[in-house]
Amino acid sequence: MSNPVSGSAPLAIISAVADHNAPLISVIVPTRNRAVLLARLLDSLAALRYSNWEVLVVDDGSTDYTPSVAHKAHAQGVPVVYLYQPWSKMGAARNRGLELAQGEIVAFTDDDCTVDPGWLDAVSRAWASAPDALGVQGRTVTIKAAMTPFTRQVEQLEAGQPYRTCNIAYRADVLRDLGGFDSELIRGEDVVMGMRVRERGEIAFAPDAVVVHPPRPKHWANRDDWRLLIESELHFRRTYRRYSPARSQALSVQRVDHVVSRWVLLPIRRYWRWHFAYLRRNPRDYVRHVPLMVREKLALLSVLPFFVRRWRAMSRETPE
Repeated sequence: MSNPVSGSAPLAIISAVADHNAPLISVIVPTRNRAVLLARLLDSLAALRYSNWEVLVVDDGSTDYTPSVAHKAHAQGVPVVYLYQPWSKMGAARNRGLELAQGEIVAFTDDDCTVDPGWLDAVSRAWASAPDALGVQGRTVTIKAAMTPFTRQVEQLEAGQPYRTCNIAYRADVLRDLGGFDSELIRGEDVVMGMRVRERGEIAFAPDAVVVHPPRPKHWANRDDWRLLIESELHFRRTYRRYSPARSQALSVQRVDHVVSRWVLLPIRRYWRWHFAYLRRNPRDYVRHVPLMVREKLALLSVLPFFVRRWRAMSRETPE
């Protein structure tokens, strides 16, 4: 396979044993510099029992061997469509996959997840039971034994908010009619999409559509990361203010003081017992992370003047 370039033709193969009585489901996976994790996900997708599916791997500017992982899976018969684009944001990557998805249903998962072999069967059954539904949300589990205060994990065992793209499927025409995901959001674009779809109709819940989201080491934000996140929050407030009450209050920044209260004080208040317990069990590892925690919070505080200026300017433009 040639080196990926912007606008290159997708690499595609559709399973020769597809059951065309089952609706074609296009699985969209954005990825960036996670070749090892992507290979694990594609291995789990290869074990799917569902007979009519494709997976669109949208490489968001990777510099590792992600193309080789997609090529290997393709050579082994996995119905892969490989797409490359320069680095953007996850919303833009999902939209690129949506543009070329052939299925009437598009399912989403993340490159650091693995799927149960019956995942797409469960999605299909849920739609058969609720044919008017616009989406199907699955159950996401994690590996609790691997969780620490310094990992990121996702677990969603019940229906409803937040509608994360680690385990959800939609009717493709609905997403296209809505104009796709908001590519200005650095996080939460999947939650916003779920709320937009929910305004139009039902999102069913399929507890047997299982995705495993193992804990991953935490990414420690620097000044640039915080600025991107703040820009995203400002865009959310400006564009989706009506969704604020339904959005996770642990994430939402709806007043200028929320930057400190939600991103500094709330984590301390919510997780200090977990941190203390981990410190007692693993003092050496905990102490190793202390400089990283301090550096991250100092980076946030250093961009507060930027945030306050932008917030006040926006408030003058769009008063409450």
